[in-house]
Amino acid sequence: MYDCIMFLDEAVITVKGGHGGRGCVGFRREKYIPKGGPNGGDGGRGGDVYVAADENADTLSDFASRKKFEAERGGFGLGKNCNGRDGRDMCLKVPPGTAVSVIDAATGKHIPLGDLESDGDTILAASGGRGGYGNAHFKSSTRQAPDFAELGEPGETKTIKLDLKLVADVGIIGYPSVGKSSLISVISAARPKIADYPFTTLTPNLGVVRVDDRKYVVCDIPGLIEGSSEGKGLGHEFLRHIERCGALLHLLDIGRALRTEQKPDARLLIEDYAAIRKELAAYSPALAGKREIVVLNKSDLVAHETAAMENSIRNQGIEIFLSISCATGRNTAQLAKKLLGVVLDERKNRAKTVAEQEKTARAEIPVLRPHLRADRMGAYRIEKAQDGSIRISGKRLEQFTMMTDFGNAGAVRRFRDVLDRIGLLKAIRRLKGDTDAPVFIGSVKVDTHI
Repeated sequence: MYDCIMFLDEAVITVKGGHGGRGCVGFRREKYIPKGGPNGGDGGRGGDVYVAADENADTLSDFASRKKFEAERGGFGLGKNCNGRDGRDMCLKVPPGTAVSVIDAATGKHIPLGDLESDGDTILAASGGRGGYGNAHFKSSTRQAPDFAELGEPGETKTIKLDLKLVADVGIIGYPSVGKSSLISVISAARPKIADYPFTTLTPNLGVVRVDDRKYVVCDIPGLIEGSSEGKGLGHEFLRHIERCGALLHLLDIGRALRTEQKPDARLLIEDYAAIRKELAAYSPALAGKREIVVLNKSDLVAHETAAMENSIRNQGIEIFLSISCATGRNTAQLAKKLLGVVLDERKNRAKTVAEQEKTARAEIPVLRPHLRADRMGAYRIEKAQDGSIRISGKRLEQFTMMTDFGNAGAVRRFRDVLDRIGLLKAIRRLKGDTDAPVFIGSVKVDTHI
């Protein structure tokens, strides 16, 4: 019996922050202490949902069956000014190299949220709701015995897409059956499936190569053939994984030149090389611009003519990095060492690029617009919809409305007082006129309460 682990490199899930706990309506009641006053505590904050890169995760298969994730709710407030417990955060583990984007419900567009390239990288996917204030929060000289408290704020709900693009220092590309899996099994501890037929490898394989006291990651990209960028073969599913590779190792199969009874013909290898290069350029110009090294495999088949074939290929402007044989181990150790130099150069170039990008970002001058702050109660927008209803939007105002307990007369009075103070009641009456148009603040219908 073998364990079967499904490789999944895309997943669409729904994440929801924890609901904030509601505040408590409580009063101090002790013997010989009249008029003890309100002492209801605040509700706890709902937990947040995070997405974090974990090097122990290899695939997104954990999200194949379960599609909804919600953080813990905040605890309710209690009497004696005891606040509710904050909800625990939820952290979803994904492999390094996962890009996270939010799917806009209205347009269906994907809005980038973050790129988790390294182990430990973390982003906030959905915030938990704020806990409601208890009645102790509302006591004042004019409201000495408030009999209401706030409800908890609902947590954010988002539909996000997880897109895994494997992170590797070297990506091994080439036609099916050129020996990509064999090479990764020889130079690393990875043990992919190897067989003598095309498309043996159905998922990318990662392997760690150790050279002296250094190590780097190699990845074989399965199923590239002519037309991959248009959806032929398997390569169209995995071409995007190459985008994260620092350099490309293009493996050519000398055996392809021996399929005729005549003298080995290097033109077949050149045609294979050109076809794969065409597919990379068609998929993304960035792939075509990556550093590439060309390696000839199965050199044991024509050991006496390998040099001649190398010269024929070089005459076409294709530089041969090395000729190897995975079957006999010829030059594979040398290849692993020479690749280390390539990897170190690419890491240095990448670090330099990142530093330049950060410098440019720091040089940008922020534009301050304090009059457009969306977290203020008075920052709202009111308009009349086509169906005749009056729609009001505003981040802080919508939050306040959702957290108001409209079943409590004291809470409704406070709601009206706030709307009157920010001038919204007058604006609603002016726009509404003598009609019975319904009034919505966010998604909450409030015309019966104003």
